[in-house]
Amino acid sequence: MITIDGHCDLLSFLLTEGLDHFYKEDPKINKKSWHLGGPELLVTAIYVSERFIPHQKEAKALQMAGIFWQLVEKKEFIPVLRKQDLSQPGKKALLAIEGGEPLNSIEDLYAFYRLGVRMLSFTWNYQNHLATGCMEDYLGGFTQKGKEIAKEAQNLGFIFDVSHLSEGSFWDLCKGTNSPLIASHSNVYTLCNHKRNLKDEQIKAIAEKKGVVGINFCSEFLEEANIQAVVRHISYIAGKFGVDYVGIGSDFLGFSKLTKGLENISKWLSLDEALQKEGFNKTEREKVLGGNFQRVFDKAL
Repeated sequence: MITIDGHCDLLSFLLTEGLDHFYKEDPKINKKSWHLGGPELLVTAIYVSERFIPHQKEAKALQMAGIFWQLVEKKEFIPVLRKQDLSQPGKKALLAIEGGEPLNSIEDLYAFYRLGVRMLSFTWNYQNHLATGCMEDYLGGFTQKGKEIAKEAQNLGFIFDVSHLSEGSFWDLCKGTNSPLIASHSNVYTLCNHKRNLKDEQIKAIAEKKGVVGINFCSEFLEEANIQAVVRHISYIAGKFGVDYVGIGSDFLGFSKLTKGLENISKWLSLDEALQKEGFNKTEREKVLGGNFQRVFDKAL
């Protein structure tokens, strides 16, 4: 079993700040903090900011893929492209796309697959040409283009991430795929009624598909900005739907306000002790801290 964080925004941070910031003090993720107490595997997202849409969306996505491969070249981590890569020793990273704006065609999908992308979320918060995002005021759903790309992405073995989908888009994808679904960085709506959080019927559907919900450290999606609130969201899913369907998706570098006890990635493994205090046994903690995501990744890859 390996420890896995289902989502971080390292690549968009380095796109803005420069590659040298991976080696500087202070960021929520840098080389030092990741090695001090971070997970073995980070899912690193290509997220194209709204300010680059529409004219620079492809260029910025390619730059972030390039940053990923620069770090591979510098031997900072092993790229996870196949199942066997998960068992390699050392730090690892899996490349994802957060928001389908750079995907205008099936050919784009193949190109990003060959660049190493293995996880796909179709929207960020808002409507695009593929589907409706969770911050719109209507349920929405997938467009015809989105359905075509989703079908081909399933054939290629992409991991589908529902974290930013509207409810309509969520159910369209749920009905349209036999693959496990993950919510890489989403929390529980029942505990904190934010549009980015998942309702119980959505969590149940993810569990029925043998997927995983990665709990987010962002204070906006928690009742309180502390590690205890993160544990409450984990406990809620484990208690109501089963411990096999919950993991961690910190969203580090995707938000600004610090969560006490989880201020940077070096504190990530503090969750092991916090979960133990909550009554989770060793096997259950291993599932939450990576085993559940590993099960899905093993199948998809």
